[in-house]
Amino acid sequence: MTGTRKQLAGNFISLSVVQGLSILFPLIIFPYLLRVLGVEGFGIFTLIQTFIMYFDLLVSFGFGLTATRQIASIQNDAVGTNRIITGVYIIKLVLFAASLLVFIIAAMFIPYARENLLLVLVASLYLLGNLLMPDWFFQGIQKMKAISFAAFISRVISLLLILLWVKEKNDITPAFLAIGIGNVVAGVTGLSILFKHHPFKWTFPGKIFLKQQFKESGYVFSSIILAPLYSSVNLFILQFFSNPLVVGYYAVAEKIFTAISMFTAIINRTFYPHLSQLWDSSLTAYRKNVRKIVLGFAGAFFVIAIILFFGAENILRIVAGNKSTEDISQMAILLRILSIGLLYSPFVSFFFQLMVLQDQKKETIYNIVITVMVNLVTACIAAYYFGALGMAINLCFIMLLIAFLNFKGFYKGLRRREA
Repeated sequence: MTGTRKQLAGNFISLSVVQGLSILFPLIIFPYLLRVLGVEGFGIFTLIQTFIMYFDLLVSFGFGLTATRQIASIQNDAVGTNRIITGVYIIKLVLFAASLLVFIIAAMFIPYARENLLLVLVASLYLLGNLLMPDWFFQGIQKMKAISFAAFISRVISLLLILLWVKEKNDITPAFLAIGIGNVVAGVTGLSILFKHHPFKWTFPGKIFLKQQFKESGYVFSSIILAPLYSSVNLFILQFFSNPLVVGYYAVAEKIFTAISMFTAIINRTFYPHLSQLWDSSLTAYRKNVRKIVLGFAGAFFVIAIILFFGAENILRIVAGNKSTEDISQMAILLRILSIGLLYSPFVSFFFQLMVLQDQKKETIYNIVITVMVNLVTACIAAYYFGALGMAINLCFIMLLIAFLNFKGFYKGLRRREA
């Protein structure tokens, strides 16, 4: 096995551990929360968590792609690497502070936000962990073992704290506190490993460099921040047209769908730095690797979709516990519909990352804006007339639309490079 293949294999294993924990954690925690908090309480928990995830995207600001590529291109330049690291942390710190300010301002003018301000502030501990975690650095140098170690620590701590603290229906705040503390510990652990691994020195990179870094990541962030407007925002639309119980049904099915879709990140994060280098050095090898990954995605997710479709009720009984037959039946219908979306869901993020890699940032924004506009119309119609059932069908349709647009954009960029 060549050095490159060994490195990719090692990264794949490490990221499989990370992603496996990311998937296993919800499969353990969310059923427990569902049983303790109830369907309605779990729906509220999911709404607050979804709200926080928007700001998680803000604090991340697309550095998982841009900073990763920057680090990968100058691995042997200690001074340049220090500038990138410092720049990323300065920008992320400003964005974290801006997030807290938004929470406080929102509480001053919006009654619902004021009523749940404590929940939001406790949940924002998760953002602090994101601020500290240098996962983009370890992806750039293609050494992901540090991430897997930090992720393991985080999940274990959160799991233990949830089991200790969440005992009643009203224990939503302790649930967020447990998850937040675990993520902060992961961030501190990752940062400590960075200091140990890299001869890092805080060096102000200069205003011009910060502006360039902010602008480059801004394009990617614009695409990423718009993405929830065709997925997780549908929870809020459904809440408007239905009730917490229906939202709870949909939230459970969508959580399982999202957890399975997260497998995509293993391949994306493993191969992104490598594909980035191939794009600059060998277009033939680049195309060959992309083709292999696409075929692998298609085969793997076809099998997963079949299992999910036919095993929906059994999976839900494991996840949801001793729920009524009607509850299981309602959620199983939604899960079977969403299993169809798994056939093409991995290609949404995969071709999106390739477009970023191919310097098509404006086109990614264009694709997402189209998808968001379509979704705002179709989601409202679907929720109004068909409730959670319509929302599940709508999500499958929207995923197909954005997957097609991203593939079309990727292929266009590839042909342009070959011309």
